[in-house]
Amino acid sequence: MKKLFKAISLIAVIALLAGVLAFSLAACDGKNDTTLRFAAPDGTPALAMLTLASEGQKLGGKTVDYEVVSPSNIATEMTSGKADIVIMPVNAGATQIVKNGVDYKLISIAVEGSLYLVGHKEVDEAGNVPAITIDDIKGKKIACIGEQGVPGLVFRYVMQANDINIITEGTPTAEQVFVEYVADGSVAAQRYKGEMVDFIVVGEPAATAQKANTANDLNAEMNMQTEYAKANGTQGVDDYPQAGLFVKTALTQDTQLMKDLFAALDKNEDWIEANADKVTAEAEKIGSTSKFPAPAIPRCALDCSDLDEEDVSEVLAFLKSVAPPVKWEEGKDKLFALGLAG
Repeated sequence: MKKLFKAISLIAVIALLAGVLAFSLAACDGKNDTTLRFAAPDGTPALAMLTLASEGQKLGGKTVDYEVVSPSNIATEMTSGKADIVIMPVNAGATQIVKNGVDYKLISIAVEGSLYLVGHKEVDEAGNVPAITIDDIKGKKIACIGEQGVPGLVFRYVMQANDINIITEGTPTAEQVFVEYVADGSVAAQRYKGEMVDFIVVGEPAATAQKANTANDLNAEMNMQTEYAKANGTQGVDDYPQAGLFVKTALTQDTQLMKDLFAALDKNEDWIEANADKVTAEAEKIGSTSKFPAPAIPRCALDCSDLDEEDVSEVLAFLKSVAPPVKWEEGKDKLFALGLAG
């Protein structure tokens, strides 16, 4: 009986040691003991991780928790180090890295420019709705999203280039615009419906959704990407980097994780392009409250390819043009990680 007890005890010890060894090996290879966090603000940036989140995509053998957060909270994902991978306004993320030294890299432009000034214009003799021009908005009131983000920066840059002064109090003159900065596109639309403003500056998908809403008479737009290119004096440039994909610096050294990430992002873009009518339903699965009308999908301007030197030049040119003064060139090596798709 004692021999049997000893044998059972020995088997138990061996099993315990095997379990400890398996756990240790898993910890050593770094694949099974780490859960990453991937955060994106609601709206178009959340589309960049849509199917990754809805399918629970693993990256580099690691489990990933995906979360759609309020745009007002996205900056803390980086400043607190909470997110391992985060999509946020290019200017905000870049400033945190270059000026404040947070340990992340910009590895991709998740969303190119997708900003529009929307309002109402009478139909012309040919039955078409003309585009809104700079002259149309002079002396008018405008609700604009993203005061400190890319939308606000681009809007102010375009106004300055056209010698239009922005005021936030009082009544605008013929060479001014009154601007009320608002939290999001729905608030901007409420201001318009309440006849508090004449135009709204919103991104996609809000621009398309608001124009399609029969409860208001928004039928015309100004393409802010085109106006930015005009203001910037560039040839053949009709866009700018809006939301960046930032990753903790240490993770950029994980070759397999980076390859898996870019492969998944590319597959996600293909799915969205082929299933525009299903995007809203898929987005609901991951916690998004935004509506994505099918016509808005091509205008959401998803990118998500890895960066090259040309991209770096364009991002730096954009930051120098619109962002607060920072030594961008000196911080170039801190900011960017290139060619990670493999």
